[in-house]
Amino acid sequence: MSSLGTELKRLRANKKWTQAFAAREIGIQQSYLSKLENGQFIPSPDVIKKLSACYQISFDHLIPNQAKTSNSTNKLKWGSIILIATGILIYLCAVFNIFYPETYFTYQAKNLGFWAINITEIYKGEKYIEGDVVYKIIGQRDVSRLENRILQVSSAVLILGGLLVSLLISKPWLKKIS
Repeated sequence: MSSLGTELKRLRANKKWTQAFAAREIGIQQSYLSKLENGQFIPSPDVIKKLSACYQISFDHLIPNQAKTSNSTNKLKWGSIILIATGILIYLCAVFNIFYPETYFTYQAKNLGFWAINITEIYKGEKYIEGDVVYKIIGQRDVSRLENRILQVSSAVLILGGLLVSLLISKPWLKKIS
């Protein structure tokens, strides 16, 4: 397996290009191409794309892992965005009681000497009829549901996790570890 620099020199020689002409074709400075060919620099992902487009081959097998970390960094960035967006969505669902309503309505009916009470999450108006029984609203109450509180805590964990990931990927010491 040859090095990237050796491969770049070989490809340029096969095309009988000068270094200056090759640099223009690739879209980089000649001095930069010289340093790439001599193994002094590792190209960025953008330069790798330019090299691949110019020479019409893939250089992935010749690039050290440090140059490939930007791809994993992009995945981490998208991961943090998805965590934050999911956290915000879950928080809004909890606050607006989308999944677990917190308001209950109490209806009462008197029919032929008996009393009936109906408690429901759905507002049916001041009066509603069910069969031959007429129900009238007598009250409403708000109940703090445990499920909504769990959703709020979960959303906070997701948002904080997303923020933590986005902070960590911007730290230079993290790049040295991976």
